[in-house]
Amino acid sequence: MTKAALPNYMDKHLKHQDIPPGHIFGMYFPVWQNDWKKVDQQKTDALKKALSIAPGIQKMQEALVQRQRSAALNHQAIAYFSADSIAPFVTGLGNEHPLENGFAFLNPYGLPYFPGSSVKGVLRMAAEELALGLYGETQSWDMLTVWLLFGFEGSASYLSDKVYHIDILDQEAEKRREAYRQWLEQGDYDQDALKIFIRSVLNEHEQKQYLEDPRQFLKDLPGKDISLQGALSFWDVYPQSKNLAMDILTPHHGEYFQGKHGPHDSEQPNPNVFLTIPPGSRFDFYCTAEAARLPENLQQHWQTLLQQAFHYAFDWLGFGAKTAVGYGQMTERPNAMEDLRGEKAKQEQRQKENAEKLAEQQRLANLPPIEREMAELIQSNNDPQKKDYLVLLDAVKNHADWQSEDKEIVLTRVKVMMQECGDWKETSKKKKPQQDKPHQRTLEVIRLLKDF
Repeated sequence: MTKAALPNYMDKHLKHQDIPPGHIFGMYFPVWQNDWKKVDQQKTDALKKALSIAPGIQKMQEALVQRQRSAALNHQAIAYFSADSIAPFVTGLGNEHPLENGFAFLNPYGLPYFPGSSVKGVLRMAAEELALGLYGETQSWDMLTVWLLFGFEGSASYLSDKVYHIDILDQEAEKRREAYRQWLEQGDYDQDALKIFIRSVLNEHEQKQYLEDPRQFLKDLPGKDISLQGALSFWDVYPQSKNLAMDILTPHHGEYFQGKHGPHDSEQPNPNVFLTIPPGSRFDFYCTAEAARLPENLQQHWQTLLQQAFHYAFDWLGFGAKTAVGYGQMTERPNAMEDLRGEKAKQEQRQKENAEKLAEQQRLANLPPIEREMAELIQSNNDPQKKDYLVLLDAVKNHADWQSEDKEIVLTRVKVMMQECGDWKETSKKKKPQQDKPHQRTLEVIRLLKDF
């Protein structure tokens, strides 16, 4: 029987507990014998124990997602994209683990996540392929836009003469270098953006030379040791799924690939199990920008450009590991950004209303007591047919505890309010003045005022 690599006294603390899958997969992975040797035959059974997400852990997952959503609603420069996976998703395979196939969990929560740095890597690749026009239209992307948004990397294959000694990689690198040379020769780039880039990566002495001839800077760029942090920041993604899943990769010629002998048909297959997030899971992508660092044109359009890069990534690249064999494929949820804007507008309206309510409460608190009572009486009037001055008039007649001077203040306010709305009538033009309600109320107020 296998167990986790834990002291015996921990067993009683782990029973009947909702344990996150990341903790089971990591700290409490039950694949060890008493002598702490791993039992490879028990890997599948051990992994199955990390697949379920208990209801209490699901609530924690929902709270993380909601906290991120609330942060997004309070951010001014943000882009949001939401997608559903249509294939298993896997990330963090290179992390150390007894299975030799790791997985990315967010500590200390023990919940699966996709690091924002990995999201940025996928989107950068999409943006570069669009900017270089490798597989179709550029959709308004160019290399300057890539550098300003994602940062500059001097080791990129289109700037480097590095030889990989693998035919397909060398061919791809040459294809990118040729596309970059064509873009450079065409000179179809924003001069303002290029000058901003030059000022961002060079000192004042070097700037003077190249600001007079920005094109020469791009020609000299491959040999320069410079770096630039992009304006975009990608947030971690918390996949929303009710459970995890298990997949199996079975190499049939492991010893051949390890160089132990030549290929033959008598090798034993070696099943390797690993964790995945099942299809149908939801992924929310958030990206913020330091818009002040960008040229005016990019400040206005960076979200649209990023949307095109996401579309490209959804259609052609995929997210996470093993995308070359179909993992990490997703389909975008429509109108995600519009929904976020609508939710943000509602929140701003609620915040405005709360601020107005607080200001009104503060105003009332600073009023004299009788003025505050009048304001509160008017606010409590829920009858749209009953005019506010009638509320105050009824209060004068019903408030036996009011002092004479308070009643006089209220009646004076009633008179002013009646005059403002045209209901103050000391004389009536009707044949039966007793049926003229505004006139009768006016007389009543006059009579009450005479008592003080």
